[in-house]
Amino acid sequence: MNYTKARNNPTAFLALTSVSISLFDEILPFFTESHDEYFRWHDVKGREVARRRSHTIQSNSPLPTVAERLFFILVYLKNNPLQSYHAACFDMSQQQCGQWIHTLTEVLRDTIDEAGMLPASDVVAFRRLLDERGGDTVVHELIHDGTEREIPRPSDPDLQKGHYSGKKKRHTVKNAVITCMAGFILFASLTVEGKMHDKRIADEMYSFPYECILQQDTGYQGYSADNVTVVQPAKKPNGKELTREQKSANTGISRTRIKVEHAIGGVKILRIVKDECRLRKNDFVGRIFHLAAGLHNWRFKTRE
Repeated sequence: MNYTKARNNPTAFLALTSVSISLFDEILPFFTESHDEYFRWHDVKGREVARRRSHTIQSNSPLPTVAERLFFILVYLKNNPLQSYHAACFDMSQQQCGQWIHTLTEVLRDTIDEAGMLPASDVVAFRRLLDERGGDTVVHELIHDGTEREIPRPSDPDLQKGHYSGKKKRHTVKNAVITCMAGFILFASLTVEGKMHDKRIADEMYSFPYECILQQDTGYQGYSADNVTVVQPAKKPNGKELTREQKSANTGISRTRIKVEHAIGGVKILRIVKDECRLRKNDFVGRIFHLAAGLHNWRFKTRE
């Protein structure tokens, strides 16, 4: 797969990488800085070196430029191919391909973090991010929801039970996200087993430092928190029907809450988080969702 030729077809480039050529060129300087800093302290296999070193790309490298390395990892994350296929596309061995995938994923994550696009993953970082967006001087209207991702069936029986989702009828992991009304992802929870309920994730993993209006679906029935005014669709009583006014109000709420679904859809443009993720080394499944959310945020900012 030739990076230079791919750039000659903007439509194909977007389909291959999930980013436009202009956004790729915007990401590249950040990626270059993170790439050079990473390889001053690590080798290609991700192992730390004893002391800081100067880094130059060897002429016989299968990925001889930083731009080609960014292209390589974006193509992998967007399409989630078999490593043997991806290795053949870039003229390298499968072992080399696996090493580059894990190493460049870390570099890309650092890139997104340095650019300020990575969502918060804990309460302290969430407050800091809200402060950067105006803190308590801005009226925050937020939306939260959970999303599941399929994983291979674990071999351990206890893990099988914990990760089996009765909703999806698959073995999954789950993340909760909080977005602003525009669709920027402010918070993405740590990855948990698919069996965990959305409300339990909300109770245990995040809170809201400033007063806000919080939109949610009926999966969060009974959820409440400090500083939060909950807006939720009315649930149909057993054996009864909703009134016309309740149905109308539910429609209005759904039209607003759909924005969090659009944000999750933006994350799952990357098939590495949409389809079954086969990588297990370095907690890849647990960490990749935040990277994908950060890349969504970067695409989102370019459209504002």
